[in-house]
Amino acid sequence: MNNTKKYFPDLVGQNSVKKKLSFYLDAFHKTFQSPFLLMAGAKGLGKTEFAKAFAKNLVNQNGNKRAFLEINCSTIKNVEGFFEQIFLPVIADNEITILFDECHALPLDLTMAFLTIFNTEATSRKIFNWNEMDFEFNFRKQTFIFATTETDKIFPPLKDRLTNVDFEPYTDKELSEIIKLCLPDVYIDDNCLTEIATTIRGNARSAVKRSKEIILYCGANEDNHFTLDNFKDLCDSVGILPFGLSNTEKQILQTLQQCGCTTLTGLSAKLGLSKTALQRDHELYLLNKNLIEIDGKRKITSHGQKVCAHL
Repeated sequence: MNNTKKYFPDLVGQNSVKKKLSFYLDAFHKTFQSPFLLMAGAKGLGKTEFAKAFAKNLVNQNGNKRAFLEINCSTIKNVEGFFEQIFLPVIADNEITILFDECHALPLDLTMAFLTIFNTEATSRKIFNWNEMDFEFNFRKQTFIFATTETDKIFPPLKDRLTNVDFEPYTDKELSEIIKLCLPDVYIDDNCLTEIATTIRGNARSAVKRSKEIILYCGANEDNHFTLDNFKDLCDSVGILPFGLSNTEKQILQTLQQCGCTTLTGLSAKLGLSKTALQRDHELYLLNKNLIEIDGKRKITSHGQKVCAHL
């Protein structure tokens, strides 16, 4: 039975994620167990939102809604801090779901402990001994979810103990749906909605941020009818570029258009940005949109030339 609409009624897209999580939820309601999930994907794709939605569908053995705790792993300093400040007061003997967000930032000693804790084999319980104390993990009572954008930084043996849930970029149609959901009191022309979607960087977070800009625009103008002309005015006012390009990405395209091609070092010198920043923060999106190509040197594509003409 496909329960994706039942479990995730307010979340758009990510159909493969919904199907996978729905399967685990159906199984949980019979067994009270879930695999240790790893929500993996680029920034803004909804990993945390899906983790929270998954957790909302979990119940305790008495039928009550299961408690939920979200932890940013950068706040956990060491294994001692985890057991003394989180496990003993919150997790021990309780029925609860724990989301370890940004799990690539887990401290090394806790990562080593998790290798033992989550090596469950066929059992639903695990006793972990630390500092001459025994800590019992009951995986019928406690559900563990991990999330990160940087799976390459997770210790491989720990990653092997987790079940991957991979997220994909949203289509323009899905982004349009997200915008509509975020703007229930605003009427947007269909052609305007299509144009807005092209300026969103393929993720739900960008769609939400764009929706907030539209709400501010409509509020300032005291008009809840948002047209294509209104969107062009908004783009001019806040600097929204084609494909949602940043000003730095615009500079990269214009530089490559002027010089033909250049090395990473040359581009870094021309723009005054570090090579690491260019590679990590700017070039990936341009490559994804087929606006530049790299074959030893950086070069603007014909598609990039067309886009550059409208910048």
